Amino acid sequence: MTKLKENKLRVLSILNENLRNRQPQVVAIERFADQMQLDLGEIRQLLLRMNATGEIESTPEGQYSLITPTGLCLLNSR
Repeated sequence: MTKLKENKLRVLSILNENLRNRQPQVVAIERFADQMQLDLGEIRQLLLRMNATGEIESTPEGQYSLITPTGLCLLNSR
């Protein structure tokens, strides 16, 4: 599995975990950076790429994100 694909699945997993909260909220970019141990610039590029493909929905600057049905399908098919 490529590093990009691994990182995408990790992002989707973090967002999926968020759905288990009683009241899911948008996930801040800092949470991804902390849990994935990557810098904010690298995470931002990944989030914006995933937003463009419909796997997640992010603010225009990639600061906050939510998983989409497409992302859930991708995560469940792995």
